[in-house]
Amino acid sequence: MEGKKVTGHLKEVKGIYHLVLNYYDENGKRKNPSITTKLKLRGNKKRATAMLNYLIDVFEIPKAGKKANLKSYFTKSMLQKYKQSESMSIEKKVEAKPVLKRKKEVSTKRIKVSNNMLFSDFMLYWIRATKNCYDLNTFGTYQMTIKSRIAPYFAKMEIALNDLTSFDIQDYYSYCFEEEGIKANTVLKRHANIHKALDYAVENGLIKENPSNKVTKPKKNSFVGTAYSQEELDKLFEAARNDPLEVPIYLCAFYGLRRSEIVGIKWNAVNFEDETIKIETTVTIANIDGKEFELEKDKTKNKSSHRTYPLPKPFKALLLKVKEEQEINKKLAGKSYNYKYQAYVCLDKLGKRIRPGYVTDHFKILLKNNNLRYIRFHDLRHTCATRMLEKGENLVKVQKWLGHSSINTTANTYAHLDYASKIESSNIMLDVLPSHLI
Repeated sequence: MEGKKVTGHLKEVKGIYHLVLNYYDENGKRKNPSITTKLKLRGNKKRATAMLNYLIDVFEIPKAGKKANLKSYFTKSMLQKYKQSESMSIEKKVEAKPVLKRKKEVSTKRIKVSNNMLFSDFMLYWIRATKNCYDLNTFGTYQMTIKSRIAPYFAKMEIALNDLTSFDIQDYYSYCFEEEGIKANTVLKRHANIHKALDYAVENGLIKENPSNKVTKPKKNSFVGTAYSQEELDKLFEAARNDPLEVPIYLCAFYGLRRSEIVGIKWNAVNFEDETIKIETTVTIANIDGKEFELEKDKTKNKSSHRTYPLPKPFKALLLKVKEEQEINKKLAGKSYNYKYQAYVCLDKLGKRIRPGYVTDHFKILLKNNNLRYIRFHDLRHTCATRMLEKGENLVKVQKWLGHSSINTTANTYAHLDYASKIESSNIMLDVLPSHLI
């Protein structure tokens, strides 16, 4: 079959082997048709490889204007034969010894890396190859963005890594704005992924220069947080009495804690004798390969986020009440009580730690059921900062209270609210004016 120049590779899609062919049509355009083998990954690589070799051998490049019909090369009896042999193989393995669980992440090792591979495939390879450079939740976010947004677009464009230009990337950003309707900050996050991946390609000698360096990036949107007035906050506190989110709402509104910090608070961080509470552990969500995981960390977002607060008497009384209720719930629930999370403060009546996603979802329901203006749960953190500034605190104190890593973060978000310091500066500067004006 020389002269056809048809190659192929195996690809994992939701735990199933797919056959992907690579060839150029009569017009010199690269084509990558694919077909599912319906074979699961475990124990079926040889079978899938045999199907791929067969397909490459018998495949005929379609004439101009026609699409490749890969199904026509496989009869139902052939596919059934492969499927049956898969079942027999699995049964034999179960009889021989227990099957060890394997992570799906290894699938990317099967991607053959080259400078003429599709850019979409390279992005998928890159995020897997650099997985250990990130926290799992960061990796999950990057992976989801690449798999669901970046790779599908460039796969349709059929652009090879060594053919990618700054214009291709610029066109993608235009597509993001015009077709997806997303904001500049989201585009900038995708740009960061593309830029890092292409830097990796340069470092490994796949391409000579990074085309994303020549792209004109959109201007970052300035963020302005939404906050409740004191009147709205009072109504929220009233609505939250005896609600599952009562304690999280108080913690966020008073201390300005992040959702992950609230869910992660443990009893050993609360010192009732010294009347202090430490923020030193977090619980975050990671979405990896379509599955959601809760990640418990004995660290905060950054060093500045690791902080100790005073525990005022109202909070001390509240947390002592929560601790007492948890002991009562243990007795009432008996064997149904979940002791796995008893070290944590924010639990439900059966001892299960409240999920970060529950905080977000239930907060929306609480607001709706009580006819309160919609804000995100995280906006209670902005409400905390706003109330502090309105009461005359300066940005440095707000920075330390919220646990921002840099005063720039605080200033960029809340400088427009720091009116008290402007009044103080105004009074100080009066002596520069001539005496007849003062």
